[in-house]
Amino acid sequence: MEYKRLGKTELKVSSLGFGGVQISRLPEVEAVNLIRESVNRGINLIDTAHIYPASEDIIGKALKGIRNEVFISTKSQETSIGALLKDLETSLKRLDTDYIDIFLFHDTSKKKKFEELLNNGVVEALIKERKKGKIGFMGFSCHDPDIIEKYYEIEDFSIIMIPINFISNEFVERNYSKLVEKDIGIIGMKPFGGGRIEDARVSIKYINQYKKVIPIIGMQSINELEENLELIKINESINHNDLKIMAKIKEELGDKFCRICGYCMPCNQGIDILQINYLKVLFKQYPYNHTVTPERTSMVDKVDDCIECGECIEKCPYNLEIINMLKENREYYFMRKEKGK
Repeated sequence: MEYKRLGKTELKVSSLGFGGVQISRLPEVEAVNLIRESVNRGINLIDTAHIYPASEDIIGKALKGIRNEVFISTKSQETSIGALLKDLETSLKRLDTDYIDIFLFHDTSKKKKFEELLNNGVVEALIKERKKGKIGFMGFSCHDPDIIEKYYEIEDFSIIMIPINFISNEFVERNYSKLVEKDIGIIGMKPFGGGRIEDARVSIKYINQYKKVIPIIGMQSINELEENLELIKINESINHNDLKIMAKIKEELGDKFCRICGYCMPCNQGIDILQINYLKVLFKQYPYNHTVTPERTSMVDKVDDCIECGECIEKCPYNLEIINMLKENREYYFMRKEKGK
């Protein structure tokens, strides 16, 4: 396993990180064994989040006795001091640890949320927790290149998590060089586009071109672990055949690949466009009973209120056919709900 310096944190992390979003789909014993085997194979960066169902608890059990061999990254979506600190304490308890190496503000893709975090005292509150030794390093996860550009000058932060795959390539094109210049540690999320890109070889080969990025990959089996460990070793340039494969995948996904940037929101009919157009990914990553709930069913039902005004399409920087996507995802959700699995 190759280990890389994670920006100015000086942490030496494995060139591949373990993503904790999908492990709740496994029986707990299997999930624990998979994490421990990943650590045995040299992975020392494990990423999770407060909202990932059961993930922190499973990771806490898996790292019993080997906690000091790994770096844990977790996240909170909260923007108020009280709620954020409550999430931090809950995460510490679930992970069965007295410190978290990397603590991220989860999904700061909306300008309003980003600015709120910077101005409501929550950053200062978290710095106090860092001084107590509960946190090692702080950062953001973000899906918006414009917000990422605002991040460069924030002195107290040293890590950012951004999407990196050959379809969402606007992040490396716009942000990568400046982040490297500022010595920000870069963690790459969604290397397979949230499960929508199925060719692991070209996906990882693409990411390997960006030497300062540590990709986080969700895995559900030893076979997937072994495959990803072999692919991360590839040190070859993208060739003509790789480009053809990528182009074909882009063509197939191009008008349906939502980056979750949020530019289409808010909808004047109250439809949660982002959540609905992310449903297929949720079914791939989360347990069925977490994805199909009365609350989500009501949310998906709101698609029927769409008046097809087209405002969301006009605001989308990627020219996605959002109205058709909403209808398709509504149909898919209720098909899966009817099947019951």
